[in-house]
Amino acid sequence: MLSLLALVGLSAGGLLFTSTTGQTAPSADASRPVTMTCSRPVLDVGTGAQVSIGGVPWYAEQGQIVYAHDWNGDPFFNFGGRRYLYIGSVSAPAKFFIVEDCAQPAAAATPPAPSLQQIAGDTYVYQHTGYTTFFVVTNEGVIVGDPMGGSRSAALKAAIASVTSQPVRYMVYSHHDADHNTGGGVFRDTATFVAHANAVQPIASRNDPNSPVPTMTFQDRMTLRLGHAELDLQYLGLNHSESTIVVRYPAIRMAWMVDIVPTNSVIFGPRMDGDYVKEWIETLRRVEAMDFDLLVPGHGAPGPKAWATWIREYMQDLIRAIEAAERRGHEARSPGMYDFVRAQLFGKYGSWDNFGPRIPVNVNGMHDNWAKFGRFSVN
Repeated sequence: MLSLLALVGLSAGGLLFTSTTGQTAPSADASRPVTMTCSRPVLDVGTGAQVSIGGVPWYAEQGQIVYAHDWNGDPFFNFGGRRYLYIGSVSAPAKFFIVEDCAQPAAAATPPAPSLQQIAGDTYVYQHTGYTTFFVVTNEGVIVGDPMGGSRSAALKAAIASVTSQPVRYMVYSHHDADHNTGGGVFRDTATFVAHANAVQPIASRNDPNSPVPTMTFQDRMTLRLGHAELDLQYLGLNHSESTIVVRYPAIRMAWMVDIVPTNSVIFGPRMDGDYVKEWIETLRRVEAMDFDLLVPGHGAPGPKAWATWIREYMQDLIRAIEAAERRGHEARSPGMYDFVRAQLFGKYGSWDNFGPRIPVNVNGMHDNWAKFGRFSVN
């Protein structure tokens, strides 16, 4: 039954899986949207362990759309009397993760409570089951970034109402991935939806009434004004997606960027089918040149601007380590290559979340990326 991963056992940490060489994953065309009817932890397909991002456990929430892959024609992977959806990324067919099927009793897991942090007089950061966003309160209304999908959206609306009676006037989508913009419908009564122009078609193609299609778009840069607040929205080119934007609030020296700069976590790519790694590195250089201090990611806790530099360095060091492994004679997708790369990177990055399970994914992803877009090296 297994087409990509072979089950090798159980441990105290959960299911253990390992890559099976010579076999291929279900194709992107075999993915199907599934609406979660419960909340379930997102598990790493390499180890079965729950995934954390920046120290925050990651969940697929009730009402959220995940993209499940058929496993040799079967929408479920069955093991030990439990069923798992092979979801890859929660938003696109990246084939990285699994989540338990909602039709069975839940395994023991307690989601962390949402948190609301005031980082400036008018600005708040909201975190919920592995997702992070911000909102700015003015006397003319509220600007919010990403509804974050599923039941998080209603909780976010309640969190905003707990600090202001002002309505949400602008909902800014960071990019087109469903896990970040599903749920925007709860703000439809008062909000205008804003995004990069490249996000319109992918969002519209989902035909999801709970993800309003953005009606205010831009190509390169836009200033969003409401009351006293002026936010700078900027498109920096290809990176994690074709539609990702950076939102900067110069008055408080904050920048919000989703899925291109995690904090204290190894990246969840590169992906052959969605990430533009060479351009992503250049995007990070542009972020480094921006004028801000506090970086608010789409997952995990806020951190210093320096995370943009550290993630760029990680991507470059990953590529250098793969090239060094090749020079030592290690074959692509081999345990020897994974071990060599892991040893090369451990001293600098070993304390980051997801370091162990992400190394094989990142190594395989780089080879896939080179196969699709062409080989490149870094300085």
